[in-house]
Amino acid sequence: MIPRGIGLLGGTFDPVHCGHLELARAARRALGLVRVDLLPAGAPWQKDLVTPAQERLEMLQLAVGTDRDAGIGIETIELMRLGPTYTIDTLMALRRRLGFAIPLVLILGGDQWTNLHTWKHWRNLLDYASLGICRRAGAPLSASAEVEAWSADRWTAPELLTTTTFGRIAQFEMAPHEASATEVRRLIRRLPFAVAMKCVDGWLPLEVAAYMRGRGLYGAHD
Repeated sequence: MIPRGIGLLGGTFDPVHCGHLELARAARRALGLVRVDLLPAGAPWQKDLVTPAQERLEMLQLAVGTDRDAGIGIETIELMRLGPTYTIDTLMALRRRLGFAIPLVLILGGDQWTNLHTWKHWRNLLDYASLGICRRAGAPLSASAEVEAWSADRWTAPELLTTTTFGRIAQFEMAPHEASATEVRRLIRRLPFAVAMKCVDGWLPLEVAAYMRGRGLYGAHD
């Protein structure tokens, strides 16, 4: 399979952790992508409080700098937008910039697939990109009845997803990874930083952990 196209993995990345990076790598391998760009949200409409965008971006830059195969990048388009961040607006803007000759694949976790019917203009996503849906450890995917009906004739094999530039859906798998940004934040608030890091050993790139400690993010303390 000749690599083709760009994957987009959105999130708040608050903080970015190794599970995010593993998901990006798994998508790149399974879907035959040239690269996967991490897409940090500016003001995600489904979340109330997030760390300032500049600090989340700096953590992403540190994390991506540790990626040895250089197959992960960062797309900052959502950080440049004022107001709530909606994926459909991002895809439209990227197509205006890139045109329609390059395959774009929006990468979603199983939980996002389940909640897709709550997204703004979700039925129009495939007008601009294809979807790569991640199943973790073979767990079955579930979606609302309306999403199931909408997607029924759009599925294809993962290795065929980028043979068209938009409009298709494929699923792929990744090995389980326990990392959770919510749990990282919770532990850092409750425990001395060194103790919290022992609890989440292997979850964070070392450079990201050092940055968090130096900035006192999430209430980091000795």
